[in-house]
This record gives sequence, C-alpha cells and structure tokens, in this order.
Amino acid sequence: MRSDNKYLSTVLRIFTGLVFVASAILKYISIDLFDLYIFEHNLFSVSVTETLTRLLVTAELVLGILLILNIHVRLAYYCALGFLAGFTIYLLLLPRLFDVDIINCHCFGTAIVLSRTESIAKNVVLLLCLFFVSPKFSTYKKWHTWVMIALGIITITVLMVVNAPNYLYSIVHKDKIQIDVPVYESALLNSGKEVEFTDGKQIICMFSAGCRYCKHAALKLHLIMKNHHLSEEHVKAIFWTGTPDSIIHNFFAEQRMPLIEYTTFRVDTFLTVTSGSMPLILFSDNGTIVQRYNYISLNENRVVDFLKSE
Repeated sequence: MRSDNKYLSTVLRIFTGLVFVASAILKYISIDLFDLYIFEHNLFSVSVTETLTRLLVTAELVLGILLILNIHVRLAYYCALGFLAGFTIYLLLLPRLFDVDIINCHCFGTAIVLSRTESIAKNVVLLLCLFFVSPKFSTYKKWHTWVMIALGIITITVLMVVNAPNYLYSIVHKDKIQIDVPVYESALLNSGKEVEFTDGKQIICMFSAGCRYCKHAALKLHLIMKNHHLSEEHVKAIFWTGTPDSIIHNFFAEQRMPLIEYTTFRVDTFLTVTSGSMPLILFSDNGTIVQRYNYISLNENRVVDFLKSE
C-alpha cells in the first residue's frame, strides 16, 4: 500500500534518490577497485567488466536524479524497486555462488564500507521507503522523456571520458614504457635472486609498497591468475631497499594474495630501472625481458597468453 500523504511520499522519494546518487558517485570515485570487485566474480573479462561497471553507475545516477527531480517517477519507481530487489537477492546468494570478498560489497565504493549483511539491511530500509512513495503525485510531461535520454547520454559520456576504461585509455595513450635493462640485470644479479627470477616464464612486478596503483596492479594480477587457475609461482616482486618485510607482507595481505617471492633493489637503482614510474610489470622469458606494462596496459589476455604459450 502506497502512502496517501504527499509530503511523506515526496520526502522519501527524494531521500531514496539521494542514496542512489551517492551510491553512484562514491562507486565512481573508487571505480578501479569496483572494477576489480566485479571482475573477481569471474563472469566477464576485465574489458567487459570495466564497461559494465560504468553502465551500472550511469543507471544508478540517472535513476537517482529522476527520483529527486520528480521526472518519469513511475518508471524510476519500478526501476528502483527492481534494482534493490535484484541486489538484495544477489547479496543473499553471494556466498553460495561466488568466491569473492564480502568485507565490502562496494555499495558506496570504498568511502563507506558496508558488509554483505549491512548492505542487505540498507536495501531493506530503502525498499520500506519506497513502500510509502506513490508515483500518483507525479505529473508526466512530454519533455521528461527527452530530459531522461539526454541525461543518460551525457552521464555515460562523461563517465567514460573522465575515468576511461583501461582498454580505451590504452588506445588513446600509447606511451612506450622504458626500462634500463643492463641496470636491471646487474641489480638482479647483485640481489642474489637471479636464478629464481630468470627460471622460465616470470612476471616481475616492480612495486612501491605505498603506491596506490601498485596495490591495484597486484590485486588485478592476483585476480587474473585466480580466475584462470594460473600458479602465482610465476609472479615475483621487487621493492626498494629499506622497505621493512612487515610492510611488504602487509602489502600482499591487503590485496588478499599469497606472499610471493620478492627481492629489493637500492632506491637509486630502482628509480633508474623504472624511470620513477610505478608499477612496472615485466614479462621475463628465461631472463629476457619480452614485454613491459604498467597498471593500465596490463590486461588479462596478455597475462594468460604469455604464461600459457609454449
């Protein structure tokens, strides 16, 4: 039964719309991690995931704005019901269907961390709010449809440009990644880990323990290996000297990945090899560097093709 109180219906409609808008904006602020959260479900490739997440954020944002501005409220009302019911069912079935992190369901990105149970409770509250919202208080005007279409087009365009999916960014920006190979090889020899780092096919990751994109790259690589059942014995890491082992161990623990074999280079040597740009991911075939990538250019197919090729 919907409310016959126009004031109550209006307040709850606007409140629900604001929650949808906040959810969309906060997801987008941490879109890289939201991409990886969805990719962890192992349903879509990285590229498809990066497109779908932005479409989801667009839908939430447009839906919230329609509710707030009282435009196409009947459509927005039923879409909101569908969203909330669908997400609630997904959360209820999540542990049974997917092997993913449930510490944060990314309803509000990383700004407001909600567990699976808290997210379900939030959805139930919003469904109760919608129970007292009545679309009968809205008035349809012909220009509403054009506003909705324009809003959708503008929103998806802005979201795809401001923080473009990595596959689009790589097409536009074809930066050649430089590496001082002789310095790298000399430093690796001095580290005492040359044998381990040059045995067969290895993915060598040069990380700074405090670098946000290094952490994202580590998680991205871990999920690619996990989704394709590849052994992380093929992944090695290099940090700079002076980074305590406890911080390095925590670096991997934060990404929920096993502690892989690692070594360190002197700071000046590390920066010379990477040209100060991190993370740097090297594909090494028996010690020969055959490919070089950064966080953006590292993608699923390149990792799988390299490790599975003869």
